[in-house]
Amino acid sequence: MALAKSSLGFPIECGAGATTTVYSVSSSKKAYVRSIILYHNNVGSGSALAQIGHIYVVPNNGGSVGTATEGNAIARISLVPDDTTFYEVQYPITLESNGDSIQVFNAGNTVYGTGSTNPINVLILGDKEE
Repeated sequence: MALAKSSLGFPIECGAGATTTVYSVSSSKKAYVRSIILYHNNVGSGSALAQIGHIYVVPNNGGSVGTATEGNAIARISLVPDDTTFYEVQYPITLESNGDSIQVFNAGNTVYGTGSTNPINVLILGDKEE
């Protein structure tokens, strides 16, 4: 098995109150996620409210991207304004089938959040098969 040794993508903005797919397997290429970087993008807002991000590892739904549920949650991370957090695992998260995904819920201004309307930027680090 050869690895592509390329990026798993670019930073993706997750809006307040939304669940965003930040990585999804395509073309039957296994992915090995080593870490997930979350950044509370507070630029210019002046808000002192923390942002809460939930990370999900979601199995596919018939080859399409599945829906994040609490049963797929692996982390809940609080980010103070302008904070960056690295969520790292000791052994890579393996995503094998088309539609398997990593999703992030930005609790933001929902009943589960702090009232902040700021986005969270997310970057996935790892490798995928060639």
